[in-house]
Formats: sequence, C-alpha cells, structure tokens
Amino acid sequence: MDQVDFEGHSLWGAVDDLRQKLIEADQVAAPEHFVLIDQLRFDQLQYVVRGMQVHRPPPEAEADVIAMMDYLSGVVAAAAAELDVYPIDRRGIYLSNAARLIGQALEVLEAPSRTSAPRPGPPGSPVGAAATAAAVDHQASAGIGGDSGGPSEPDARHAKQSHGQRLVLGIGAVVLAVILGTVVAFGAIGGDSEVGAGCTSLRVVTAASYRPALAAVADDLANRDNCVRLDITVADGRSAEPTVDEEHAHVWISDDASWLEQYEAEEAEEYGADSEEAQLNYRPLATSPVLFASSPAMAARIKRAGGGWTGLAALVDSDQPPSIVTMDPASTGDGLVALGGLGDAVWDSQGMDASALLLNRAYRNHRTASDLATTTLADDEVALVPEHLLAGDRSGGSVITAPADRTVTMRYSWYATDVDASDPAIQTARAELLAALTTEPSADAAREAANLRDVRGGTPPTALSPEDTWLDRQLPTANPVLDAHKVDHVFSTWYAADRKADVLVVVDVSGSMAAPAPGSGRPLIDLVRQNVKHLADELPSDARLGVWGFGSRLVGDRDYIDVDPFGPLSPDHRRRLAKDLDRLEARDTGTGLYDTVLAAYQSALDDARPDVRFQVMVFTDGVNQDDPGGMSAGDLHKALADIADPEAAVGLTVVQVGDGSTTTLESALRPVDGEVVTIDSAHDVVATFIHLAAGGLHG
Repeated sequence: MDQVDFEGHSLWGAVDDLRQKLIEADQVAAPEHFVLIDQLRFDQLQYVVRGMQVHRPPPEAEADVIAMMDYLSGVVAAAAAELDVYPIDRRGIYLSNAARLIGQALEVLEAPSRTSAPRPGPPGSPVGAAATAAAVDHQASAGIGGDSGGPSEPDARHAKQSHGQRLVLGIGAVVLAVILGTVVAFGAIGGDSEVGAGCTSLRVVTAASYRPALAAVADDLANRDNCVRLDITVADGRSAEPTVDEEHAHVWISDDASWLEQYEAEEAEEYGADSEEAQLNYRPLATSPVLFASSPAMAARIKRAGGGWTGLAALVDSDQPPSIVTMDPASTGDGLVALGGLGDAVWDSQGMDASALLLNRAYRNHRTASDLATTTLADDEVALVPEHLLAGDRSGGSVITAPADRTVTMRYSWYATDVDASDPAIQTARAELLAALTTEPSADAAREAANLRDVRGGTPPTALSPEDTWLDRQLPTANPVLDAHKVDHVFSTWYAADRKADVLVVVDVSGSMAAPAPGSGRPLIDLVRQNVKHLADELPSDARLGVWGFGSRLVGDRDYIDVDPFGPLSPDHRRRLAKDLDRLEARDTGTGLYDTVLAAYQSALDDARPDVRFQVMVFTDGVNQDDPGGMSAGDLHKALADIADPEAAVGLTVVQVGDGSTTTLESALRPVDGEVVTIDSAHDVVATFIHLAAGGLHG
C-alpha cells in the first residue's frame, strides 16, 4: 500500500462528509439535542486523521489495516446517513444512531487486546461485532483511558471535554496504533499448543454468545483419533455473513436462523430461487427464548393487556406507549429477533402494513443497551431480553416475565458452507463437530456453557436462579423463523441507510378522492398528501422520489400529470415537494388506471438504478372507469408481459381503498408479479405508507 493508495482511501472522504453533516445538524439542533450533538463532534478527528496520513502500514500488517480502514469507512458513511436525515426529521434518534455506530467501531477497534476478537465488517457495513451502550448513556465508558463521563449539565453546549470528542480521539488513537503495526489477533482453540500438529483445521465463524459452547467441546475434538482443531472467528449480526466469505469458513453458526434465511433470499435473488446456491440446509443447535424485563408496575400493565407479545404490541400502539429497550438489531440476533418478534405479534392478524407501523412506533420510543441483564430500566421501559443473558450478573433489579401468548426464540443454527466440500478430512471434521454439539453427551455441556436450551426449548440452563418464576413454566409455542422480508422491516425501520430506494407514488385525483377517508373526517386526498410528505421525511437523501396524479385525459389524451418531478431527495427537492403536494387536489375526472399503471411501470424501468430497488405505488379509491379510449385489463396484461424485465428490481403495487373486487386487476399485473393491496380505513392509509418507507410493498 503506497502513500497514494493510503491517502486516497475512502475513509478520509467519509470523515469529511460526516463532519459536514454534523455541521448541518448542529445548525438546526434543538436545545434538548445539544448533548447528543456534543457526543458527535468531530472537530478534533480532522487533526487526528491528518496526522495518521503521514504513516503507512508495514507490509506484514497491511491486509489487516486495509480491512480495518474499509470497516471504518463503512461505519462513518452509515453514521453520516443517519445525520443526513436529522435536519429534515429532527428527532434525537438519528443522532443516537450515529453515535451508536461510532461506538460500535470503537468496540471492534479495541479488539487487539482480546483473544479471538471479532473481525471488522465489510466495506459499507453499518455495524460492528457487538452493540455498545446507548449513545445517551453518559455513564458508559466510551474512550480509551481517562474520565469518560459526559457533560455534567444536561443543556451543556459543545463542552470542551465532551464524550464525543474523547470517543473520536479514542478511535483515532486505536486506528493509528493499528496503522503503525498493531494487528488484530484471532485465536484457534483446541487443547494445548502441541496438540493439533496432525489435526484437521476447521474454520468456524460463530456468534460471540455461542463461542463458549465451542470452547466446551474443543479439547475433546483436539484429542480424538480424528483430531479436529477449531479455528474460530467471532462475528455477529450483519458482519457475520461477509466474514464467512472472507474467512473461507467451513461452518457458520449463527445466533438465529433469520440470518441464514436472509442469506438464502440473497442467493435466490442472485442465482434464482430454484438454484442449488439458493437452497440452504441449516440445522438448529440450541435456543434461547426472549423474555420481558420491566419494573413491577410495567409488568402488571403488560399482564392487564394480555400478558404477551400481542398485549405489548397494543401498548406500543397506545396513547402512553412504553419505551422498548433491546440490543442493537444489526449487531446481534439478540436485538433482531426481539424486535422482529414484536413486529410479528400483529403480522398474522393485521397484516404487513400494521406490522411495519408497529415497528415504526416502537422505534420512536426505543433505547439500545449493550448489557440488557444489568441495565437499569425506567418505569416506562420494557427490555426484550434473551434468556441466555440472564445467567450472569443481574444488577438491574427488574422483574422478568415470560410472554403468555407465544415464544419469540433465538434459534442458534448450523450451516455447512461449500468450502472444501469434497475434502474427506473436512467432511469428517464437520461431522465430528456437529455430533459433539448435537447427539453426543458433550452437547448438553456445550449448551450449558452458553446458557442455552435445546432445540425443543425444554430444559432451561442450570446457571439461572431457581427463584426465577418463569423457569418452571411450559413456554408457549414458538414463532416461525423471521423471513428476509421481516428482517428487512427491522433494518429499514432502525437505519436510514437501509431505506435507500427509488419510489414513484401515483395518486388517483378523481372526484371521489375528495370524500372523507373511511373512519376519518378528512378527505382521502388530504390524507394521501400528508403521508407522501412523511414518506419523503423517512427516505435518506440518496433515495429518489417522484409523484404523479392520474385521472382520465388530464393532459390531452394522457391520463396522468407530473405533480413532483422524480429525482434525488436533495434539500431543494424536499422544499419543492411540500409545495407541489399542496397543489394535489381531486378533480372532476374519470380513473384511467390501466394506462397509468403501464406508463408508471415503464417509467420505473427506464429510471431504475443497478442494485437499488424501485417501488411503484399506485393509490386509488376506484377501478378503471370513465376513460374513453383507454386500454382494457387484457391490454394491460399483454403490454406488461411485453416490457417485463426479470432482471429489473422494480416492484409494482396498487393500493385500492374499499372492498371492490381485485381479481381482474391482479390478473393484469401478473406478468410483472404486481400486487394489489386493499385497505378500508384511514389507519390503513398511514400503515401503507409506513410500510412503503420500511422496505416497499412486497408480498
């Protein structure tokens, strides 16, 4: 790595961009967010990185340094994306998310002092190996040495000794140490150092919470006739999948099968749903149910609401919602499964839109904690805590209860990769490890070491206190594994960068849209205007948005008008959008639905970007009618079949208000896998747009 390559690394540009975004956020920050802004001050980081640029890594450390810099670049870019939203939607959660991302980077960067430390994630990955304390927790240590407390006054403005400056300087110091030659250490386990000279080395990527299980069986495997030496890399959350590829791992043990479901969905998208690459065969190894931790008063409130996930969901949707506390969902299955399970509480009964809306409301009253077992909860907080975390120190003093209606459970799962699949030694080593973790007597000890239950969720770990009230209960039936769509809902709700998308909203402006929305006194067109504005607020600046209105022959023979030109959501576009939407009004016109659907889908194909999903949403309260000379449903079916592009990431959804038949329209949209969604209330209108912001209206 010569000096030109080093100084041209994307990290430096990402830092400059983040600093600019922080300045913009600082200019509009409300007083209650001054402390959060202080936590993110990056003034001193500029001096640190300029000093770093005079150094280059020695050859023996170059690969690790490049990986670390790539990781940092991705984290800083993700933090900048969160800050980018704040001037538009001025909620402190975006500042907290940015601070949390930097905190995760610090946690990974401190890893040289640890054995088998997590590797950094891939370029662009917004996560590290484990979540840190919430950004607003000023008591948590976040620097390298020295006092790490935050400003003593809650309204302190740019205090010189802010938490954020120390955190940033800490990152700079650790990176500088890495660049000067400190290399992250990764350990192999498997008995004494002399043992294993003739062993088969099996590369395993696993979650941090499962590593004790592997350590429990390592010595036995290393001393067998078929000697197996475990070469373990710890990687959690979204960083695990790329680490599996980077390490050429033979086995991936995830802390939940949802990571593998998402991996399978990505493979299906790349290779085709029926391809061998997309068919993953994973095997559950152990489980850990997610429980509720709260104050006694909050526990009683949940019990009155039904005592389960459905009751908690109802409270989140109430006028006095509890604050939900979890680990970071992108960094570990502990957080992902808990939040996905909360969204799942209404999915089956109320649908995808309601689930997206519930997660959005939970997100607005959410706190991230790095240690759920010891965090002190406020009276209005509910922590969603996997059982495996409760076997250690539990100084939080909370009441732990098991949900009464369903069990949301983490499913630790085994996946054998295709690396060295034909090598008999690797095949044998895999079989030996799998047996040690499942069928041999050592399997019980392995689960106990990690404080996990068996795959049936039966006997709880013995390390738990016998006074714990849920231990002697039969837990309710477990929910299914979260599929890729549900995982996407969580990520796109919690992280602005995950909402990057191109969206064309096509709104019916026929006269009936002036009527009150079902269950509301407001005209339906007003409700749509409001929610398109909210959609724009939720999307990051690198997303693109456009709005059409449609009726019948609005411009000559054309059935649609360009209300707001499609383009990037720059500050100028956002300001123009609000004014353009205010001019969107119902007219005395018919409904040229079929012609408009075809034109909108063709426009999306023309404007689609590689690797960015494009969603067309057509919102109507009627059917194709009063459109002289317009195409029929059969014409639309044929036209869509002619332009369909299987490689294009373009989704098409028609949202229809009312209970009219959708059979004809569904048939017409089938060539492009288009969806028809029916809604019948003002609440559903809001949920539909929230769902659109949280990953698109797909089935």
